[in-house]
Amino acid sequence: MANSLSDLNPEFWARECQRSLFVENKAMAVANTQLRNILAGEGRKAHRTILSYPASATYVPGSDIAVTPLTGSKETLEVNTFIASLVSVDDTEEKQSILDLGSKVAMRMMKDHNNRIEQAVLAQVTNAQHTLDDGNVGGTSGNNMTLNTDVVPQVFVSADTKLDAIDAPKAGRTAVVGGHFMRWLKLQQAGRDTVFGDGVNTRGVVANLFGWDIVESNNLPYTAVLTMATDPSNGDTVTIAGVTFTFHTTLPTDPGGLHATGTVDNTRANFANALNAPATAIAETATAGYTPVSAENVFLLRDKRRITAVNDNSADTLTITGFGDITVSETLTAAADVWSSQRQDSLFCVRGCIDQVVQMPPKIEISREPKQFADLVKSMLGYGVKTFADGAREMVRVKINAGTGDWS
Repeated sequence: MANSLSDLNPEFWARECQRSLFVENKAMAVANTQLRNILAGEGRKAHRTILSYPASATYVPGSDIAVTPLTGSKETLEVNTFIASLVSVDDTEEKQSILDLGSKVAMRMMKDHNNRIEQAVLAQVTNAQHTLDDGNVGGTSGNNMTLNTDVVPQVFVSADTKLDAIDAPKAGRTAVVGGHFMRWLKLQQAGRDTVFGDGVNTRGVVANLFGWDIVESNNLPYTAVLTMATDPSNGDTVTIAGVTFTFHTTLPTDPGGLHATGTVDNTRANFANALNAPATAIAETATAGYTPVSAENVFLLRDKRRITAVNDNSADTLTITGFGDITVSETLTAAADVWSSQRQDSLFCVRGCIDQVVQMPPKIEISREPKQFADLVKSMLGYGVKTFADGAREMVRVKINAGTGDWS
């Protein structure tokens, strides 16, 4: 007979909890923070004046010079985004935990707030006055650009052409690109004397090529469109950023389960609601139902990639937006129900083109819960971001095809 000694086996816990990988923030490489000097102490808005240009004309001796009327207007940056977090850590939980719960929570709050700031800055790429797509690098105009080693150098040249045409400064030209872009750039530079990473400075610059400071960020804006014109079959899946959702005619308890309602508009709306609140269960009804994904996947979708979804019944589509090098896939039974229009926007610009004011830098406060033996750990962030008209002229939005087979 075998011995039964399992209760005598010791068990050990690591003092380091599971790592949550946040993006290393690079927004300061392109943001202009000078307006913070105006709004740091008080106030909500900072205005910049816009003055019209005087016109010159040929002077005719003995004739009056035509008066050029001047006009003035203003543009405004408003600190209008405030983010807060709050958790309660009971003394008993702190005492019995092998981790320093308060410190871990505070650290993650800070990193989440820093991530928010960077995403807000890089989202301003949509305000760029200039755009590059596939047509600018030898492909089809109107299509998102498909990268390869031949195309990558053309992006820098085309961006220079756009900025040179409006006499933008050559000093401070900065390219903010994602990991996929960097992959092709490294392959294009293979065998050349280019060092990536060893020269990273405080602004996040990993290299200088073609006259551009190059910054790698995994917080660039992303969008994709899922056509769903037919209600999914039982067991069909959709995967976003590595998180899989499975459709079922009867809602299961398995994480990521979605109710396939039998009416595609209801199912698609249910999916959008799940993506917009991935930690919140939706009770099964005739028109809805969702079993939340794991806590780690909630963090990935909600806090890191910041996925949001918009359902469009008239077009039979669900559009997602987020930040980073995101991949999507599906196993939907209907052949026409596929992902399309997958795009990531890179930002080529003159440093300082986007104005950013962090009026309330990420801060942590710990106070006692008055009616409990517990600490309240809370965080706060207040900021504003604005692309003024002159900054928009110094920005180029590069629309990159994020649906190619090598994107992952």
